[in-house]
Amino acid sequence: MWNFLFDFDGTILDTTELILKSFVHAFQEGLGEPITHEELMVHFGRPLVEQFRIMRPALSAGEVDRLVRIYREHNEAEHDQWVRVVPGADAGLRELAARGFPLGIVTSKRLDMTEHGLKGAGLYDLFQVIVHMDSTLNHKPHPEPVEHALQLMGGTPDKAVYVGDSPYDMTSGRSAGVHTVGLVYNTFTEPVLREAGAERVVHHWPDVVEALLGWARASS
Repeated sequence: MWNFLFDFDGTILDTTELILKSFVHAFQEGLGEPITHEELMVHFGRPLVEQFRIMRPALSAGEVDRLVRIYREHNEAEHDQWVRVVPGADAGLRELAARGFPLGIVTSKRLDMTEHGLKGAGLYDLFQVIVHMDSTLNHKPHPEPVEHALQLMGGTPDKAVYVGDSPYDMTSGRSAGVHTVGLVYNTFTEPVLREAGAERVVHHWPDVVEALLGWARASS
């Protein structure tokens, strides 16, 4: 049986606008300075603390913690207003689950907010495994999160696919030895995803499903 793994932000739920707004709010409220869209996108998809540290390496641990708190307060308060399901993700995931494929999530997001988003979208019960920011010591683009998900699901890399919208997803998946599908939605471009290791690049969720089913059919 094939195991299908998915990133969360930008792949299942469209959280991009909310994330960008929360970063802008955190920098303005916490540091009194603006942050550009371009600077944010360079490290988009990394764990929150890591992204703050990379963007402002001179900050102390306490200052980073304060920015994280400000970000999370804004993100949680505004979540339900701004977040939507990526078009076609709900139907695609339900089709895969109905066909009996085990589904898992590999995300750098907190577990509580991942569960909140999934439950709000009515998708929570479709997933056997959620690997989140506290599940592993290392985070994407390291392979450990994908490897951990497969271990929990009892799967093997040769019969697993990881779907994501960022280069960190693609690098993590390829380093873990699984197949990779890059979804171009509203963050990274096809060349960026291919350079990071995407075997397939698609622009719509029906094509995600077809790619996954294609691998499964080819090995049957």
